[in-house]
Amino acid sequence: MSVAGMRRKHGVSKKTNMNSAYRLAQIPSLAKIGGFLTILIVCVACGVTDGQCQISPGAAKTDQVVALGSGRIMDENVAAARQSAIASAISKGVEYYLITTLGQRTMSENLDRVVEAVIPRSKELVENYQVVKETQIGDRYTVLIRMRINKKLAAERLQEEGLLSTETKPIRILFLVGSALGGPLQYWWSNPADAPPLSPTELVLLRAFQDKGYELINRTISLPSQDITQEMKQADLDQALICKWGEVFGADVVIYGKSSIEKTGQVSFSLAVVGVRDGKEHCRLTRAGMVRSNEDIEEIVQELENIASAMMPSLEGCIENATATEMAIVEKFEVTLKGLQSYSQYKKLREFLSTQIPGVKAFRQSRIGSHYVSFEVEFQGDEDKFANLVMYHDSLPVSIGQVDKRDGEIIFIVGKSEEQ
Repeated sequence: MSVAGMRRKHGVSKKTNMNSAYRLAQIPSLAKIGGFLTILIVCVACGVTDGQCQISPGAAKTDQVVALGSGRIMDENVAAARQSAIASAISKGVEYYLITTLGQRTMSENLDRVVEAVIPRSKELVENYQVVKETQIGDRYTVLIRMRINKKLAAERLQEEGLLSTETKPIRILFLVGSALGGPLQYWWSNPADAPPLSPTELVLLRAFQDKGYELINRTISLPSQDITQEMKQADLDQALICKWGEVFGADVVIYGKSSIEKTGQVSFSLAVVGVRDGKEHCRLTRAGMVRSNEDIEEIVQELENIASAMMPSLEGCIENATATEMAIVEKFEVTLKGLQSYSQYKKLREFLSTQIPGVKAFRQSRIGSHYVSFEVEFQGDEDKFANLVMYHDSLPVSIGQVDKRDGEIIFIVGKSEEQ
C-alpha cells in the first residue's frame, strides 16, 4: 500500500476524535495527479536490524504502535529475512512502548532488568500485528508493521519485575484559563476566595483532558491555603506569577491562556504550557475555528471542544517536556524542505516548524537552493521524535508527502500544492 500524503482532519469533534494510530490506518491510496510525480512515504531503517516506531503522543496512552524493522537476506533466503524483519519491528515496537510507559528515568535506572526479564519475552506482549508495507532493497528486506500491545499483560509483567508501581503519581495540571466570549475577559483568579463556578472554557478543557492519565485540579474544591498577593490577581501574568499559582495548588504544570470569540464568528484558544518546577514556558499554542453565530453559546462551546480536541497531541507533548526537563537532551541536526512550490509554502512551514513543535530550542536557516531550504535545529529530543511531531501534528500547514532521514538530517518532501 503506497501513500500520497498524510490526510489531516481539522476541527474534530469529541465523537469523531482520532488518535495518530487510527489515522495511520486511514492513509489514502497513492495517485499521480496533474502531472505531479507520485510520492511514497518511506521509513528508512538505521542498520541491519534497527527499527523505528511511532506511538500516539502521550506516553503510551494508546495500545497501537507502528514500527519499522529490517533483516539481511542471506543465501537468497527472502522468507527468513522477512521473518527477521518482522521480529526486529516487534522488538523495537515493544521497546518503544516500554520507554513511553516507564519513562526515561525508570528505564535508565533499571535497564539491566528490562533487558534480561522483559525484552526477551516481548513477543508475548503483542496481541496482534499487521504488515502495512514491505519492500526489498538490495540485500535488505524491510517491513512496516502496525501492532497492538496487550496493555494489561504488559502492566502485569512490569509490576512483577517491580518496574511499574501502581502508586505512580500522575501529573497534576492546573487550568489558569480565562474567557472572552462576547464580552470582556473573565478570569477566576481575580477573586479566587469566592470560588466562582467553572466556566464553559474550563469545562471544555476538563473534558478534553479527562481519561488522559493526568490529575486535573478542581480549583473550586481545592481552595488555596496560602496568601494570594494582589499582583497574582491581575489578568496578564508573567511566568513567575503563573508558577506561583501552580505552587499554591500543588500543580506540576499550569496551562495558562484564554478562549475568545470575534464579531466575525472566529473562535479561538490561546494556551501556554508552563512547568512549575523549572519555571519555563514550554510552548504556546493558538488555534481557531468558526461559528455561524457569535451569540449561540452551545455552538461556541462545541467549536471550542473541536479546537481543544485538535490541540491535545501538541499539548500532551508540551506537558511531557515540562515534566521531564532534567532528563531531556538537546540534539542538533539539519532539517531540509524539498519540493517547495511557492514562497507561501516556505513561509508557512518555517513558521510552523520554529513555533509549533514543542522542544525546538533554536531554528536557523543554513542552506538554500532553487527548490529546497535547510535549517539548523536544536531540539529537545532526537530526529525521530521531531519527525513524528511534525507528521502527526493536526495543524501541519502544508502537505508533506515523504519523509527521509540521513545521518544528521531529516528531509521533508512537500506534497502536491493545495494553494490552487
